[in-house]
Amino acid sequence: MSQVITVGFITEGTTDVRFLNSIIRRTFDDLTWECQQAIDVYPPTALTISKIGLTFSEYVLEAARAAEDDKLMVLCVHTDADDESDTNTFAHRISPAFADVETCTDAVCKNLVAIVPVRMTEAWMLADKEALKAEIGTDKTDAQLGLIRPPESIADPKETIKDAIRLAFDHRSRRSRNQASISDLYEPLGATVRLERLALLPSYQKFQEAVREAFRRLNYLH
Repeated sequence: MSQVITVGFITEGTTDVRFLNSIIRRTFDDLTWECQQAIDVYPPTALTISKIGLTFSEYVLEAARAAEDDKLMVLCVHTDADDESDTNTFAHRISPAFADVETCTDAVCKNLVAIVPVRMTEAWMLADKEALKAEIGTDKTDAQLGLIRPPESIADPKETIKDAIRLAFDHRSRRSRNQASISDLYEPLGATVRLERLALLPSYQKFQEAVREAFRRLNYLH
């Protein structure tokens, strides 16, 4: 008989939900093979928590309460590093917020997992350039699309993807070019980007290790 795991998550923005929903599900599922027993990963639940008037720590605490109310076993917390390193984000946002949840005496989900892409979520969308080009619908080379730098070294990955879309369709009419949009890529890329390519990024490796720790807290992994 297999065990189950239920996962909730909060994100920095609405577009992040569309990409990370599948990434979270696939990553948890991918790492179940390391566990000592069969585990069914239920579809993640995107929690809707108002951020108005809340600090980041208060926002995470409210999400932890909601996760507990929904009987979720793990809460993933996404925030972009918005920098070339995630050091400040962990020091000044993730660690204090997680500490507040840990010491909270209310009923809250304390099995927390951080998701902190260096720069922003769109860097993870650049991890698998073949998947990106397939979703854009182009057979141009990485160089022709300006996709030659490591994803986490790019200052603005979102603009890099927008530029790649523009370069992919620069031979078309202006009307056709306007039909392509980065907003169309988040959900399909979340499902198709290869995890082994994502695993080349240090920020994703930290997410994987945090998922392993979540499994350990549930006694699914030793």
